[in-house]
Amino acid sequence: MLDRQKLPYARITPHREMDRGIVTVIDDIEAGRAIARHLLELGHRRIGIVMGDPSHAASAARMKGYRLAFADFDAELNDELIASGDFTYDVGYASAAKLLHQSPRPTAILAQNDDMAVAAMAAVRDLGLSVPGDVSVAGFDNSEVSRTTWPQLTTVRQPVNEMAWDAVDRLIAMLDANSGEQASPPLRGDHPYELIVRASTAAPR
Repeated sequence: MLDRQKLPYARITPHREMDRGIVTVIDDIEAGRAIARHLLELGHRRIGIVMGDPSHAASAARMKGYRLAFADFDAELNDELIASGDFTYDVGYASAAKLLHQSPRPTAILAQNDDMAVAAMAAVRDLGLSVPGDVSVAGFDNSEVSRTTWPQLTTVRQPVNEMAWDAVDRLIAMLDANSGEQASPPLRGDHPYELIVRASTAAPR
């Protein structure tokens, strides 16, 4: 609709069509690879995965990163330990509970955002288990909840504020270019991610 109306816009981590207009992103593949490698380096091999919204490009990209990390360790990624999700707490809880009822249960759960990771921590505790003593949990985003939950959540920082500022700067530069004041800016802005290790992950017993 914006294209039809010829209204300029910018997008931050868009769901799809990454090459359309101004976008600011992180490398979700390498970020996913980094957090999966963290769990593998701790010694986990039976790792449950709670996926995000399947319509979002980041979900597939992070999953690709997980698979690369497993390949790095010559480890098998068990498809039975991959549960569907949608980035919400309620679905994250249900998906994590389903994984935890498997026998043997996973020693770690990797959720594709922090809300689902916190839900997974609740599911672990509701079974009388502890985080990270019985099950390690990791998320993605470094949202406020990752710092206020207990134990604090291991996650990946996505620099949302910087990505938003960059998107606005690029949009303003495009408007200036359209008025002939300066050259057109690059349409894509890539930003660094950061693996943040906190107390929700530990070596398996």
